[in-house]
Amino acid sequence: MAHNTARLGRRRRVLNEEVRNASSATGTSQRNPESTQPPADAPRYAVGAHIENHPQVTDLVPRRYRVVGLSVMFGAMVAVTAETIAHHAASLSKLTSVISAAEITSLFADRFVAWSTATMLLVLAAYAKLIFLLRRHRVDDYRGRYRVWRIAVWTALALSLHAVVGGHTIAARALGHFSGWNLLPNNAAWWLAPTAIFGGWLLVKLALDVAECRSALTAYVLAMGCFVAAGVALAGWLPAGLAAWTETLGRSLPLAGYTLLLAGTLLFARYVVLDVQGLIQHSARRKSSTLNSATASIENAGAPLTSRSASKSNLTTSGQTMVASIGSAETGWVNGSESGSDNSTDVKRRLSKAERKRLRKQKMRNRAA
Repeated sequence: MAHNTARLGRRRRVLNEEVRNASSATGTSQRNPESTQPPADAPRYAVGAHIENHPQVTDLVPRRYRVVGLSVMFGAMVAVTAETIAHHAASLSKLTSVISAAEITSLFADRFVAWSTATMLLVLAAYAKLIFLLRRHRVDDYRGRYRVWRIAVWTALALSLHAVVGGHTIAARALGHFSGWNLLPNNAAWWLAPTAIFGGWLLVKLALDVAECRSALTAYVLAMGCFVAAGVALAGWLPAGLAAWTETLGRSLPLAGYTLLLAGTLLFARYVVLDVQGLIQHSARRKSSTLNSATASIENAGAPLTSRSASKSNLTTSGQTMVASIGSAETGWVNGSESGSDNSTDVKRRLSKAERKRLRKQKMRNRAA
């Protein structure tokens, strides 16, 4: 008994110690909640960080026209600022007495336009890539017109790099020196001709693809006009009264063209995103006219088919009548005794052996009588 009592006492002491340890750990965790570690499988981020709550790439496409208007205003402000600096370069040179007018124009006008153009072209390349990623899933584009946007992306990136680096005038001068051909002032033909050929082809292809969006098509057509006018100015084909504006037009018109290209690309990206979401209602005039023409052709072709089927049914009916008459004539027994018009209308057929035997017996009876 004493041994059992001692064993029970030890068990009670152990249980009491475990209870005290558990209560002390709970109190410590309540006093220092930061000391508790979350379980290994607990999520580390809230629901707001899930992928469905992230902004998608298409959310960056402007839904309102004010954003497009702001991009156009930005290009206009850059052009006005650059031309203002270039116009007052001589006055600014006198104020500083250190920097010449040519350096002021090169630093604060040409480079300002160049970096602004490069930025616009990078944004244009990004939206052209977005349009390509969406347009390639169009089910009715059997000719693969969406591929032109891939070319537009690489062209915009190349032009963005060229706007900062330049070098086309130096390459044209070298080609003119080695070849001896100098068709335009400052050997401009060596870079104007390939730019006009490739750029014209690309802009026409893009304009054909964006023709569904009239606002984007208008922006692209205006951009083409700006590039053509800039090419005419740089080629030295301006009238005598506008010869003094050659440098200004050659610097501002390309910037205006790139600004309109960016605006048109933003408008078409908005159109494509809304079209993918099913928010664009397409007119069914073309489809209805096609269906009407197809129905009319079917009706016109159905008239002779109806007459043919009618004639065929008439022939079938007459044939069935003839077969019925022949069948009735064959089923009737002809003994040759009938005379008159009935024999002429009946169809003659060869008598069978039993019929001929019966006919001979009848004739013998008639003779005997």
